[in-house]
Amino acid sequence: MYVTRPLSLYRKSPSSLEIPPPDAPYSGYLVITDEEAEYEDTCCWRICRRKNVKKLPFPQDKLFSVFHPSENEQTSSIKVWFLPVPDHSLSSNRYYVIRAKGRHKGYVCVG
Repeated sequence: MYVTRPLSLYRKSPSSLEIPPPDAPYSGYLVITDEEAEYEDTCCWRICRRKNVKKLPFPQDKLFSVFHPSENEQTSSIKVWFLPVPDHSLSSNRYYVIRAKGRHKGYVCVG
């Protein structure tokens, strides 16, 4: 069971990342981008948005591009979704990384 929390809550009060998840088994928090967090991530009078994540936690309503360099000096990009590991606080920074696009959509990345 997951409980949703707004991203702005954790930006205002980073100590709230250490709050343990609810007592139910396999429970945790999902972080959702709210209007206040969206406003903080814009610049130039809300004309453009910052696309880089500067600090944790990752919001679960966004897809991220993860870049991986290869031996051939080419960089590949994978769209992923970060899902917090149940029964751990968000301050542990433990996430399942799930592929969001392509042939392996829905699979957990291992590595």
